[in-house]
Amino acid sequence: MAKRVLPQISKTAGQEAIERIVQRRREVRDPDLVALETKDPAEHPLAVIQHVLSCRRVPDWVTSNDVLDGLWVLAYIRLHCPHRPDEAERLEHELLELGRAMQIAMIRMAPPLNVRSRQAVEHRLLRHRAARLGLGRSERLERAHRLSRTPPESTSAEALWYDRHALALWEAAAQLVASRSQLDHLIDDEMAECLIGLRRAVREMQWPLSPAHYSTLREIGWWVQEIVDSLDEPRYASFREQLGELHATAATLAAGHHRARFGDT
Repeated sequence: MAKRVLPQISKTAGQEAIERIVQRRREVRDPDLVALETKDPAEHPLAVIQHVLSCRRVPDWVTSNDVLDGLWVLAYIRLHCPHRPDEAERLEHELLELGRAMQIAMIRMAPPLNVRSRQAVEHRLLRHRAARLGLGRSERLERAHRLSRTPPESTSAEALWYDRHALALWEAAAQLVASRSQLDHLIDDEMAECLIGLRRAVREMQWPLSPAHYSTLREIGWWVQEIVDSLDEPRYASFREQLGELHATAATLAAGHHRARFGDT
């Protein structure tokens, strides 16, 4: 199984990003600059990111540019410096949240994350939020957690959809989970996390169908939609090809579930 591909940044470029942050802080006379320079910033890049996040008595333009450089510093740390992965994940989440708060265009934060679109940055941010909620790294689970915590009425469009399609959804989900045993070499950590989450939900489902099981079907639907959306990315082209008709079946079921759940396309 392939790891998430990190952005390629040289040690020189990483050090230059650190220097840009420090220089900006000097130019605007950051009142907390002494704390930043107590230790050599070049030797303590994690402390530089912490400073960006916690010391914000500077103009907004400084903070905005520091967030972008901070993401590059984090990429540099991941490639070239000893670090704890969980700490790097936490810092990435906080930088993205600060970037959103500063109204930085999502596409500007894409390169240091090694993604190519605004949507991919939003997905990364929502995965972080989901993980913090204890929901697993799925943006759809995070959205669903915010949108509704109550089960559907038995006569709702969602419940009627389950009456007709629950078994087909569950079977397609089970096939997606099973595909990993043969195709693990074609996926990366992010897809593996989705399949693991889906496997957990598939195992929790009980039959015969009753309203008590709708919440589990929701989770299955969210995971299937997440997987279907991800399969459009070029990195999963081989995996998508090997899934064959299962991909089309899962996409159709996920779209139907989403329409029944949210009333839109």
